[in-house]
Amino acid sequence: MLLLQNPNAFTRSPLDRAGHHRRDAAWLEAALKAEMTLLVPFNEQRPFVTEAGGAVVPGWLGAHARAGIARHDARLLFLGLNDAGAAHFAIDVDDPAKLEGLGRFDDLRALGPRLSHDDLATLGPAKAVFEWHVKNSYCANCGAPTLVVEAGWKRSCPMCSAEHFPRVDPVCIMVPTFGDKCFLARQKMWPRGMHSALAGFIEPGEAIEEAVARETMEEAGLKVVEVRMHSTQPWPFPHSLMIGVLCEVEHDRETIDTFELETGRWFTREEAKLLIAAKHPEAFAPPPFAIAHQLLKTWAE
Repeated sequence: MLLLQNPNAFTRSPLDRAGHHRRDAAWLEAALKAEMTLLVPFNEQRPFVTEAGGAVVPGWLGAHARAGIARHDARLLFLGLNDAGAAHFAIDVDDPAKLEGLGRFDDLRALGPRLSHDDLATLGPAKAVFEWHVKNSYCANCGAPTLVVEAGWKRSCPMCSAEHFPRVDPVCIMVPTFGDKCFLARQKMWPRGMHSALAGFIEPGEAIEEAVARETMEEAGLKVVEVRMHSTQPWPFPHSLMIGVLCEVEHDRETIDTFELETGRWFTREEAKLLIAAKHPEAFAPPPFAIAHQLLKTWAE
């Protein structure tokens, strides 16, 4: 059931990542001096944005602004090239006051519903990779400080020559179905009434289908008999890859794991339509920004 056009936020980037340029120091140096090049500042994994007329957009700056807003050794990440060949970079700024009055640094998750699909797909990788850098300054092999190389996409250890790459955590997220109804659950920390898909990390040596079956059984006591792939979503909070599926289960007698979940309930197809339209009288689903919404929407419609 893979969709021809992925509907999820943080997908379908408008940039060509042009990974072959990452090792080319001369090309990168020239790109950082080019008039067309654009930089988007980040501070503590928060993108710089501007707002006008109710619209929120990334606060892109020309490459010439680099010297005025960041140290000469500030962390840079090459994001890619647009259709006109203009290079796009993210730059890690340690002093947000240098951009005061021009815009603001804001949490990407909070900004998500207000940013365009293209902007989310552009900013998402930067947020995830910058957070990875903060947590991986030292070599996992020998403990020595590592160096940022390849335009921000790798760390290299000068002591043992180990190479470290940005982390991606695969997560299965699923909506169990039985006949003409689907099962959604909620965690205690969520806003009152919010129900969403089941989800869990895929473990080493485990197939996606196996993880779906295991997590569905562990969290809800439901035995999966069929798994249908739907779509995937990069989720930079901090660096997950959500793998969305619809799964048919053997029966509708759930047993909730109260360590993982607070409760769960079945919804008919008509109720699911009310959930995604935010018109259900007792519950609501995640917004379109989240893959759980898209899974439920596909099943309901």
